[in-house]
Amino acid sequence: MNLEILNNRTENTHENEQFRRIVETIKSVFTKNNFTGILIGNPYNEYFSRFRADAILLYDHGLVIIDFKDYDGLIKLPENEDDFEKEKWYSENIKDKIRTEVKGGSYSNPFYQLKKYREEFYEVVRTIPQLTINASKVSIINIFSGPIHLENKVPKKFRYYRLLQESNLEKFLEDFASENSYSNHLAIVLKTIFPAEEWIKSESFKIEEASVDIIEIEENVENNIRKFLDDDSGGILVLESMNKEDRDSWMRFLLREATNYKIPEVETWSHSSRISKKIFDRTNIQTQGVYSVIYGGSHKIEGVNDDKIENEESEENLLEIIPLKTNESIDEKALIIVHEAHLINRSLNQSELLRFGTGRLLEDIISFLNPESNRKIIFIGDPYSLTYGKNEDSALDLNTLSELYPNSIKHYRKPIDFICNNSKEELTIELANSIENKLFNNLSYSYDNLSLYKVNRSQIQEKLKLWFSQPLLSEPQKGVLFFSKKDCLKTNQWIKRSYLKNDDKLAYGDLLIANNNITIPDDTGVQNPKRIVNGMFFTVLKVKESESYSITIRQSKNPIILTFTKLYVKCLNLNSNPETDLWILDNYFLSEDNLSKEEKIAFRIFINKKIDDEKAKNSFEDSFEYKQLLQDSRYLELTNEEKKAIENLVKNYSRSKAEKEKVSTTEKARKTLSHYNKLYTKKIFTHLRETDPFINAVFIDYGWAITVHKALGSSYEEIIIKGHRKENDGITNDSYFRWLYSGISSSIKTTYITHPQEVNPFMNCNFEDNSTVGLISEIKEVKSLLTYLNFTPEARFAEKTSSIENENVVGAICNLSSIIEEKGYLLESTKKFTEYLTKAYYSIPDSADKQLVLNIDNKGKNKNWSVGNIRIDKLENEDTDYINNCIEMIFKSQNENVKTNSNAFDMPTDFRMDIYTSWIDDFEKNKYDLQIIQSHKNQDIFLAKKLDDEIKFRVWYGTSEQSHTKGFFTKIEVLEKTNEHLTNEVRELLLNDSKTNF
Repeated sequence: MNLEILNNRTENTHENEQFRRIVETIKSVFTKNNFTGILIGNPYNEYFSRFRADAILLYDHGLVIIDFKDYDGLIKLPENEDDFEKEKWYSENIKDKIRTEVKGGSYSNPFYQLKKYREEFYEVVRTIPQLTINASKVSIINIFSGPIHLENKVPKKFRYYRLLQESNLEKFLEDFASENSYSNHLAIVLKTIFPAEEWIKSESFKIEEASVDIIEIEENVENNIRKFLDDDSGGILVLESMNKEDRDSWMRFLLREATNYKIPEVETWSHSSRISKKIFDRTNIQTQGVYSVIYGGSHKIEGVNDDKIENEESEENLLEIIPLKTNESIDEKALIIVHEAHLINRSLNQSELLRFGTGRLLEDIISFLNPESNRKIIFIGDPYSLTYGKNEDSALDLNTLSELYPNSIKHYRKPIDFICNNSKEELTIELANSIENKLFNNLSYSYDNLSLYKVNRSQIQEKLKLWFSQPLLSEPQKGVLFFSKKDCLKTNQWIKRSYLKNDDKLAYGDLLIANNNITIPDDTGVQNPKRIVNGMFFTVLKVKESESYSITIRQSKNPIILTFTKLYVKCLNLNSNPETDLWILDNYFLSEDNLSKEEKIAFRIFINKKIDDEKAKNSFEDSFEYKQLLQDSRYLELTNEEKKAIENLVKNYSRSKAEKEKVSTTEKARKTLSHYNKLYTKKIFTHLRETDPFINAVFIDYGWAITVHKALGSSYEEIIIKGHRKENDGITNDSYFRWLYSGISSSIKTTYITHPQEVNPFMNCNFEDNSTVGLISEIKEVKSLLTYLNFTPEARFAEKTSSIENENVVGAICNLSSIIEEKGYLLESTKKFTEYLTKAYYSIPDSADKQLVLNIDNKGKNKNWSVGNIRIDKLENEDTDYINNCIEMIFKSQNENVKTNSNAFDMPTDFRMDIYTSWIDDFEKNKYDLQIIQSHKNQDIFLAKKLDDEIKFRVWYGTSEQSHTKGFFTKIEVLEKTNEHLTNEVRELLLNDSKTNF
């Protein structure tokens, strides 16, 4: 077995866990069958950014594109074959009957998502001739965590697609066959296209298993800060609060107290100079942008080939890397305060041409300060805000810090203060509380029309006219926030046409915002500003000339036109609002979603052509680096033949492709030349980065309406925010609540919200009454149904039950098998006969030719496929009583998990408590006595009495955080009633109190 495993950091814990499980399965299959292959997890290439599969597997039997889905239960596929691509899929949990949409990213369903990835992989194969793959033979598979069973089938016409649960992956890999077999060459090409790090199993372990000492501070935070400062050793202290006042107060307190504890040096940092200005505006305390502090070592250039770029179609990825400085200037016992640290992140961030350090800011900060030193780091931030990257990679995330920092970490999160002064504060508190408790079942708005307004289209128009009818001469204090850049573009164009009335094209008075960091070329030495920073605002004073360049690339039939426009602008974020010329890239400015893949390639080729031109003017042979090469001891040690080869290679640099000579020489000679050629190219590229206006083109958007992510760290007096993000967007999750919290928190005084999205625990709840009028049955202990939610069979049973999709049946078989095997009955196989009947086959102890056969009956869809009965079908010995007793034992054990009480039932302490308490009070006001009489997992049964009338109903609820069902009720069903009118009365009481959608 030879399996190479590579992996990029994934976004979610469940993805890491599923990848780890898949790896173990694949390794087992490869060992068993002596397969060879390569598995790349989370493959990514920015040229092919639409290809975002979870994994690629190339092995002896073919190439497979894989996408993971963390769902189980009944998977409802479209009934009509023609709808299979575009209709939504749903998962219905067998236990709680909760119906959840099975997401396919931004696509309609998982199949269509994978189909699009497969089409993009066609483009990869077409673009890169070295990838000698038959794209039509590439298979795509969805792997569900499972166990699952399907309602409706996958159409046979999609022969390249499979829908599997994890337990069936082994069989698929053994059976699959195509002409795309593994080779070392293909593996190398795949690794080049989709670079990733070697996967180490321990990386997938949960952080809580790590040995890093995390000390929680419960109270007396200031005293604990003093103790932290007094400690001779280094460490990290994390201080969190949703209130800016608290965060600013802690920074002031630290600066005062540091002098009392003889801290030799205190540094105050923020994410960037833009954020530092925001902090200074409200605190009058200077902080430094961390980029200017830790970066600036000797520059490197990645992607420089040993040979010269051969033609205009070269796509060499020249990336300037600005390394970390040395930390010699920072005292070994310094205190470093990182303010608004929720914006500091570990996620990879780099532009087309520039990367700071590793591209992972948080990692670089920890590395720069050296965890082995006695430096103290204090991260102060908002735990509920979005960050510049993945939330789990934030500098406030203790798991992330534990991975990066081996010493003790102290942590304090100020409890949410539920005292509020207005409706906007009330809303942010409710959002923060939901994020804190990971419970996203309530979102409502109390509009006071002072701090929080609900606005319609005409009211928005009035505000925009008032705010933006004149060009801005200072940083905007009013803002419009959206989720998508597309919505921003529409509103910005509307503002231009309707209020500024300055033409559809870029014009005087337009408000712009930068999306990258660039240097403004300076021939005079008096340029101000010298740098443009991401997030900086400008007002256009004059639109000057434009220049266009036609770039031919292999990936497009037609040339790509890159257009640059020169502007004269006022810089609104800087003191005294200086004015300057700058060039913008029109292709970015005019796009709805940044540059296309082809435009990115064309821009790189454009840069390479400029480097070629610069090299033609300043050849390598005439360079300082070539002179250094000739004096290098490694060069002097070369043979005359090797020196002659280097001379010919250098001459090849200035020759056309047809004129180049083929040169053979040693690796030592090539490496010696390569070192100095890279230094030479780095110097050329760095010079262009500092002097060429087109390489320094600003990526600009209009700035009146921007995304919430773009507004992070900003503050507006007033904002308009659109609560609806996009179609098919989930709102009952951390992502939406954190996004809305961040947007509303950016306003200091007033928030105007349009299209607000509301959430309540009953928003997707159905009310059913299929009962008939009659007497209510007595409350008695009943034989429970066997349910096994998220059941995973032990290894000795896994293979023998792998063909059974119903997890309840699998759980019942495994549970019973583990009991009767003590007497020698061994499970040999299982077989599904119908949707409702499964048989399990056992060998009988001391009998080679006799067997036990059990029938396992499930109750079907209406009872969540639960097991209702297990009976002996065949038994060739005298152990009937023993087997029946064991069957009765597992049902009795299940019964013990069902609580029954003919009197009042203990009130649950989770999200149901407030709702049930309110129900009981409302029923009492209407002369009903309402009691909980039974409680199963995911369901409660109520009995309501009024004089001689009674009604019994069941309430189903969800508990899963992963599928976003926690806190929601899915169904209320009437079981029994003594009078027909009771149904409407009870429904009315539940409806009025709970704002249901019945």
